[in-house]
Formats: sequence, C-alpha cells, structure tokens
Amino acid sequence: MAFMAVAYEDLPVREDGFTVEDLAGMPDDGRRYELVDGVLLVSPAPRWEHQRACLELAIAFTNACPADLVAFAPTPDVRRGERTSVQPDVCVVRRADLVRGQGYLAVPVLAVEVLSPSSVGVDRLLKRDVYARLGVPHYWIVDADKPSITTLALRDGESEYAETTTVHDDQTLTVTDPFPVAINPAQLVLA
Repeated sequence: MAFMAVAYEDLPVREDGFTVEDLAGMPDDGRRYELVDGVLLVSPAPRWEHQRACLELAIAFTNACPADLVAFAPTPDVRRGERTSVQPDVCVVRRADLVRGQGYLAVPVLAVEVLSPSSVGVDRLLKRDVYARLGVPHYWIVDADKPSITTLALRDGESEYAETTTVHDDQTLTVTDPFPVAINPAQLVLA
C-alpha cells in the first residue's frame, strides 16, 4: 500500500495525530510525507512517467502564466493549520504570496495531481476534498498512463468541486481560467 498511516520502526508514532512540526523530523528517504487532519500519508518515490508529466505541465504553465502567477514542480507545502500539509505534484501560485526566506502560507490558484497506480483513490477523493476545503479554486487530475486531464473548479460559494472538462489522448485541453493554456495529455509523457 503506497499511502498509509505510518507505523514504520524508524518513524515516530503519534496517537494524538501528527503536526506540521513533525514533518520536519521525517527521514529524507525519497518518499513524500504529507498530513491530512493529523494523519500521516506516505507515498513512494514516483515513477518516471509521473515525473515527466509533472515536468511537462510545469513547463507549459511557466510559458503560459501571466506575470502575477508562478508555476512550481516540485511544489511548496500547502498548509491548513497545524494538522494538514499537502504537496501537489504541480501548482500555480500568486507571485504576491511568495515572500523570500519564508514558507509558502497561501492557497494556490491551481493544484494538479498526476495519478500513480498507488495514488488513484487519494488523488481522486481525499486530495480533492482537502484542496476544496483549503479553497483552491482549480484542481486538475492528470492520468499519464491512460492519457487524460480532468479539470475541476470551485463554484462561487461552493465547498465542493464541479468537474468542468475531461480530455483524453490526443484531444487538446484549452482553458482560459485561471490563465489561458492549451495542453495535450498524450504529449505529457515520452512515447
């Protein structure tokens, strides 16, 4: 199981749940450590297909973003309080929210998760819920194995995402919000 509440010998166990402060003590072992409501999630190092899709998305976003937005991959932690800290695979943030020498404490305008075989449920359900609760206006789910991109958006006053578009294979996704960009899911990984 790739995502789990951790009970490894070399990691601390917290019956009362983990905090953001606990993340600093996690080993630098190639895994990703995230928190959702005090529950520690651990994922293995991603496959090359996953990493390539993240890189291609970050390049496309960097080329398309207006001057007031910045694309990241890998991304800064996205936090809510002391018990939730997640790391989207790719995100776009407001330049004004970046303060040199300080951690990122704002909400991205776009969070993207690239599915891995072990993360499908976490990305489609758990992180979808977390990003909605955080108020991230746009959430994309990308499948590099069966090339597709699904875009979701929070509607004004809503606390759940509505699916706005899904494209597959050689179809081109063209969006204008949160910024204009066109992406072909089949071109996110090497053939």
